[in-house]
Formats: sequence, structure tokens, C-alpha cells
Amino acid sequence: MAKAETLIDTFNDDVTGSEWAPSTTPGVVADHVQEVNGRVEIRPASGTAGSYGRYTSTTAYDLTDSFAHLEVVQAPRAVPGTLTWLKAASGASEIALKLTGTVLSATQNATELAHAEYDPVAHRWWRLAEQDGTTYWQVSPDGHRWRNLVFAANPFTPTAVTFQFGTQTTTAVASPGVAVFDNFNALNTSLARRVEERRNGARGVRVDAARLEFRAPQGVHVNNNDEVNYPTKGLLGNFSKGLKHDGVGDPDPLSYASLLRALESRDPHDFEEIILGTLPAEAARQKLTNPQSGLAFDVEGPDAQRFTLPPAPRFDSPQAAHEAGELYWMAAARDVAFVNYGTDPVIAAAVASLNGELAQFGGTTPVTTGNVFRGIYPGEQVGPYVSQFLVKGSVDTRKPALAGLDATDGFVSYGAKGIDQRIISGKPGVDYLTDLATWLDVQNGSDKRGLDQFENNRRFIYTLRAGATFVHFDQVLNAFYDAAWYLMSEPAGNQSTAAGATGRPQADAEFPRNAGNPYDPPGTAMDSKTQVGFATFGPIHLLQVLAEVIGRAGRAVWWQKWGVHRRLRPEEYGGRVDNHLSGRRSYGSAIDVSLRTSLSTGGLSAYYGAGKAFATYFLPQAYPEGAPLHPAYGAGHATISGACITILKAFFDESAPIENPLQSASGGSTLVAYNGADKNLMTVGGELNKLAGNIALFRNAAGVHWRSDYTESLPLGEAVAIALLQEMSLGFNEDDAYFQLTRLDGQKIRIFDGKVVAVSF
Repeated sequence: MAKAETLIDTFNDDVTGSEWAPSTTPGVVADHVQEVNGRVEIRPASGTAGSYGRYTSTTAYDLTDSFAHLEVVQAPRAVPGTLTWLKAASGASEIALKLTGTVLSATQNATELAHAEYDPVAHRWWRLAEQDGTTYWQVSPDGHRWRNLVFAANPFTPTAVTFQFGTQTTTAVASPGVAVFDNFNALNTSLARRVEERRNGARGVRVDAARLEFRAPQGVHVNNNDEVNYPTKGLLGNFSKGLKHDGVGDPDPLSYASLLRALESRDPHDFEEIILGTLPAEAARQKLTNPQSGLAFDVEGPDAQRFTLPPAPRFDSPQAAHEAGELYWMAAARDVAFVNYGTDPVIAAAVASLNGELAQFGGTTPVTTGNVFRGIYPGEQVGPYVSQFLVKGSVDTRKPALAGLDATDGFVSYGAKGIDQRIISGKPGVDYLTDLATWLDVQNGSDKRGLDQFENNRRFIYTLRAGATFVHFDQVLNAFYDAAWYLMSEPAGNQSTAAGATGRPQADAEFPRNAGNPYDPPGTAMDSKTQVGFATFGPIHLLQVLAEVIGRAGRAVWWQKWGVHRRLRPEEYGGRVDNHLSGRRSYGSAIDVSLRTSLSTGGLSAYYGAGKAFATYFLPQAYPEGAPLHPAYGAGHATISGACITILKAFFDESAPIENPLQSASGGSTLVAYNGADKNLMTVGGELNKLAGNIALFRNAAGVHWRSDYTESLPLGEAVAIALLQEMSLGFNEDDAYFQLTRLDGQKIRIFDGKVVAVSF
């Protein structure tokens, strides 16, 4: 029998060889397991307990005096309910390395022998080996230097074992992510040319901090192959807005090729030769939004191409269809007040549909009126739908009544000014791009900006439409600057009324600073007896880093948008749906049957189609111009939001409670007390996560982004911010200063002296 080490597969041919048998449940293998991009990508079904994908060797091998190793390029989301493994089995006996959430374990049969907190860098390679009657469970950062997690006497005779690797959900996990495997008993000996060029380029334009950047792992950027997945329906699943289209809105191949030529050559002159859409001479045109952004170098913070996003769901996947279904429901529910979600029939219908026909949409399941259309990260489902940082005002005993005196006034203290949390929302019932002529005109680049219709009164954010209006005209930083001012300005007291204030605004702080701040919080071991922070660890430092991180996060996600994924916008997908269901053009099974059925005879059919609230199957847009002229994935608002909340957590105590929470009344004109059972569970960190989720998902509510754009982009922004803080920590003069925060995956970290370490506290 052949030795285990003779089973060698680099997975570079993108075809499952005869040595492996892929399997999955539920659904078909192609929906969840693919050998693509020169590796194996496994994507368990969202919100489905027991969903798995795996590769099993078709032949048994002899593991004695041999080994089997595997590169784990990417694990699923590090949350309870995800399981990833490499195992060798003989009959009912097995040995395995298993990653459960954030813990990597060595097991034999059902017994755990050892475990460690999972480190995706130090534990990138996994190996099972046997020598002289001893079994070894090993890990390595590079496939060369191996460290024993544990070793033990052979639990069984390993002369005929089959190998298996895969991932699954043991509970219903919302958006479990993608597991990526490579190089079974092979070694990756060189980086892709483009990646190596970028690493050396970053090193050349930076000095001391660049050494830290140069040693950091570099993301391998691959997309979902939709540019070649549909040869008879070319470019069906890719962003092309602003380029040239045919008569029903499908991309023109030559126009799209001119974009790819520029992205490949990186020559600024080629970007000027991109073929844009054909418009009447008098029509105003929108131009492509900054496709060269991700090619820029930064001199502080991570290089724009260090981090990467997993491939987006394929155009023809159930996940893409179910994500689109959620967007159709959000459009139908745009004018339902959040406080009425428990009783509104549209929300009830959405809940039933997302629990049944569209369950892989990527949110928490089972869906309830309390979590529908909400995010999945810690704190996002606690308290009211809208973050306190988007509605609540700060207390200032010096201000007049109704102008910043009490929290219900809704004014955030902004120095001598006050920022009104109210907005003028888009007009209820007015949606856009729901007919072919207007939709096609916009796909070719026609500029419809400025044609919005608005309400007459200022209101707090009280509906999805109001939230969509807020994120239409912001520069993303707005909400987080306001949150910073609120956290810096609120006086000690009850976070509610001037009568309940016991301190002075901007002097006696209600919200303590981060534990690693060398000057605050007062009375702690870190508190300086002679100094306060200002340009370091003070307000100027905070505001500087908030503004600084948005450019870094923006360039990182713009590289993903243009340089890697080029995912189509939901409005483009909605055009394909209308083409198909109206009979203008058939795309066969490329649009998953689940969405087609829901729109034709299922839950969504009550709202879409002839004679319904929406007479066509275009995805109704909240903005007259629809989406901006850059691809969907990742999301700019979501990535920058993830970066900004990470900075705010690094400067404030995220465990501090939010007291006396408020929510908008049904009409949006006033704030009222929130008295839900979870009102005392709200914290600064949770409401910051919710703030980021609100900003990202309000873009979904507008019809311009997908659920997975939010899910994957918030952690991307977080990673950019952590890397910026990591480099920044090299330069402080203050002894023992550090940043401390909880990542979106629940892991608590401390950043100091150029290091990022996991901590328990």
C-alpha cells in the first residue's frame, strides 16, 4: 500500500482528481465545494445546522513512518458552531486536527489530547504523522518548521487510512464564511508575481514601519470566477455599470475587456481608454469611481493589498439569490417604522419568507421580528434597531431646552455647535429604476443624481428609507465623528437629562477611556499624576486616527472592488431577474429557482409583478441614480465603518454601559424611551458594532449592496485599523501604553510595541 506522503495535490488544475471524492449536505456539491482558484474552497450553507463540505481520499494509504499535511489558507468565521478538520481514519477509529470556533484541538476518536488558541499565521499548516509507533499532531507557519501540538502512542494501526478534510456548521451559523485549503503534501514555494511586486514596493516607500509591513502575511487575491463561469452568457455576474451594454442591459464584451486591460496593465493611460456606455448627447454622464485607488501606496498603516476578501457568492448560487431576496424584502419594507416591526404584516411576511424559501440569505436564523434585517456581530441584536450613536443627544446643562439640554433633544455636542441627529428623509413610497428604459439608461452611465424627493420635516432615523437617506449623502466618517464627540463630551450622570448630570461636559467624562490609555481613566494605575492626553491618547489623537484610517480602509476595499472581485450590484442582478421573468432574455438556471419562485408564486409575489405594489421585477432603488459606479464587493461604507469602530474601541472602554436608551417614535419626530427586556445589556462596544452594522445595512436597504458585502467588509476594515494601530504603537514615548479591544469575532486583543496579542480579561 502506498505511503501517505505519496498523495500529493496542489489543486492547481481546478478539477477534482480521481484521488478525491467531494461531498456536501444540503444541496449539490457545486453549491458548497469547489476546486477553483488553484485551491479547494468550501462554503457551508448560511443559517443551516449540519451543513458540511468535505474532500475524502478515494484510496487508503499507509501512514506508518509517513505523514500527511495540508495548508489551511483560511478558516471559516471564528464563531461557535463552525468546525474545520483534517483527519485520518481507519474503520471507526480516527485521528484529527479540529478547529472549533477559535480553538485548534488534537483528537483521537472522541478524545481531545491537546488544544491551543488558533493562530491563523502560526497554524497555517496542519500535519498528521507517524514514526516508530508514535502519532504526531503538528502545526507550522510555513510547511517547513513543524511544532508538535501533542504526540501519543498510536491509537490504532495506521497501515490503511483514508484522509479527509472539510468544514461544517454544527449549529445554524449566519454567514459562516469560506474555508480554503491548499497543497496536500505539497509546498507553496513562491508567491504570485504581483503579490511579490507589491510587497517589495511597499518596502521601498516605507522605512522602519515598512519592516513590520514586509513581514506581514500577504493576501492572495482571487474572485469567484464569474467572469468565465457563463461562457454562453458572458459576464452575466459582473459589475458593468457605466460601461457599454446591449439592448436589455447585459455587458458589452469589448467595453468590459477595456476595463480589464487597464486593471491588468495598471497604466494610467489605459484607464483613459476604457469604453463607457452610449448615451444621448445631452445626457449627463457619471464616470467610474476611482478604479486606480487600490493601486496607491501608503506610507503608514497596512498596504492596500495586504488583506483580502474571500470570493463572493457566485451569481448562480442559492446564497446570491437568497441575499437578493432579502433586498427585495427590504425594499418592500422601506417605510415601516422600526418600532412597528412586531405588528406590521410586511415584516411578518418577510420573516416567514426568510425562514423558509430564502433561508441562506446570510443573517441570523431563525428570523424574528426582533432580528430581521439586522447584523450578526456582537451587540447588533441588543436593544433598538438603530444605534444610540445615531439618535441620542448628549447632555449639556448650559444649553437651552430642546436644543441640547437633554438626550431626547437629539443634539450631539460639537464644541460650541450642536449636531442635530434628525435628517430630512427620502419621501415615503418613492422608489427608482423600476422600468427598463430608465434602468438601462442608468446602466450606461446616465447621471440621475439630485432628482431625489424628500419629506418636509426633519426626523430621527425611524425607517429603512430614512437610514438609506443618511448613507446616501454622508462621507462615512460623519457618524463616527459624531460618536467620538458624544463619547468625549457626555458629562458624568444618567446619560438622559441635565437634571441627572453630575459632571461637567468635556471635563467630567461619563465614558471612561481605554484601559491602556496612560492618562485615563482617572484613579487607575495608568493614570498620570501630572499630565493629560491631547495629541497622544487624547482628543486630537482620536480625531486624527479616525480621519486617517478611512483612507487606508477605502483604498484596501477599492483594490478588492476593482482589482479582484468586480461583483455586480444588486440593481444589475435585479435587471437580469426582470429580463428573465418578463421573457426578454432567458438566463436558464443562472438565477436560482428559489428567488424566481418567490417572486412568481411565493412570498415576494404579493409585492412584485403586474398589478402589485411594484409592477416589475427590477429591484427598487432608494436613489434615483441607483448604485455608484464602482463594483459591489467589498462595501466601502461597511469597510470604513469596521475601521472606525475599531479606532473608537481602542480609545474608549467598550464595556461601559449605555444607560437610558432611546428610540425614534413611529413618526420619527421625537425620541422615546426604549424599555425592552435587554435595555440593561447595551454597552459602548455593542452599540459601536451596531452603528457599523446600521451604516452598512442601510446601504443594503437602499438596494445598492448585498448582505455578504456587509458581512465580509466589516472585518476587513477592522483588520486595516488594527494594522494601523500596530504600526502607530511603535512610536509612543509613554511607558506601558497600549490599545485594548474586542474584535468582531469576540477575540480580545492588546496592541503594543508593534505587537498584536490575544488576551483574556
